[in-house]
Amino acid sequence: MKKIVLLLTAFIGLTALQSCTVEEYYEDRGYNENISQVFELSNETLSTVEDAYTYSATWNFTTPIFDSDNVLVYRWQGNSWVLVPVSYNLGGSDMVKYDYDFTRYDVKVYFSANFPVNDLTNAEYNDFVYRQTFRVVVVPGGFQQKMNFSDYNATISALGLENAPVKTMQIKK
Repeated sequence: MKKIVLLLTAFIGLTALQSCTVEEYYEDRGYNENISQVFELSNETLSTVEDAYTYSATWNFTTPIFDSDNVLVYRWQGNSWVLVPVSYNLGGSDMVKYDYDFTRYDVKVYFSANFPVNDLTNAEYNDFVYRQTFRVVVVPGGFQQKMNFSDYNATISALGLENAPVKTMQIKK
């Protein structure tokens, strides 16, 4: 009798565990937004001081992206878009670099140096920290095409965003 009760309890327990599901609900975000998106962050200064070697800025997505989405960040470098992370040699052992991270709700771009950022010349500060322009491309999690994402124009073309409006993001205060 004890074996039947134990077997029945185990069966009920397994059945109860199998019925647990987690569902996420996302609103339809309109034209091409549930597939991929592109945002521009124009004339932004990376003004949040993380420490003496790192400055950053954070921007909020207009609506949360999907958990499965990926984010690419490109920096405008005079005549072309350059995929971040990217490093620049200033001469000698002085190096600066850009990097980023993101969540479903925002993207944060970092500028860091291997020396205190306050030691940048005015020209270097203007070139690397002040009034920077970035493009943020949201790549859907189901995107299967293998490609080199370092070419911004090829990435936009592959995602079907050539004629899509470039949106703006609000800087996080």
